[in-house]
Amino acid sequence: MVAAALALCLVGVCGVAVGGVVIFKARSGPQDRSAVNSSPGPMETTGALPQVEPTDSPPQTVPTTEAAPPPPPAKNGQCIVVSEKGSFQGIGNCNGTRGTYRVVSVDRAQGECADPDSSWITEAGYRLCVEPHLVRFYCYKFPKGDGWIVGAPKCKAKGTVHIIDIVPGASNGDRCTRDRKWNRWYRFVNPTVVYCVMKY
Repeated sequence: MVAAALALCLVGVCGVAVGGVVIFKARSGPQDRSAVNSSPGPMETTGALPQVEPTDSPPQTVPTTEAAPPPPPAKNGQCIVVSEKGSFQGIGNCNGTRGTYRVVSVDRAQGECADPDSSWITEAGYRLCVEPHLVRFYCYKFPKGDGWIVGAPKCKAKGTVHIIDIVPGASNGDRCTRDRKWNRWYRFVNPTVVYCVMKY
């Protein structure tokens, strides 16, 4: 009997010991799991990753505004300097010291001049419609054949003309001054004018 009680006692003690171990593990188990979960590292996911579909169309471009055109090289009414071949040399003045043509219109579209027979040059994408602008008592060099009128580097040099009189609307030299000596006249039609000159 003593042996049976001892066996029961051993079983009871063993049962208490086993129960204590189970209770201890149950209490300490979740703490161990939280320590494991707090460590950095990849986590297992159950959802599928989003799919990106390839496209064949190019990326959309944002429309840009067109750049502003450059300013015109000259304005209406200004006198300009040109070379003998008609290339633009810059803004002059209309007092005779620099500039032999006056701008009558400026056109970005490079259409026709108001007077289709007007002289014109192009510069910086603009058409400048011009007319001769010569000043009394100044000297110029007239072209032989095709070409452009330019200021004379030296007055009374061979081949230059000295403007003696200007007669707007005239058709010949009949109305040129008689007060000063001149030996030739030139008629221009855009605008209609006669220049009475001394040619050297």
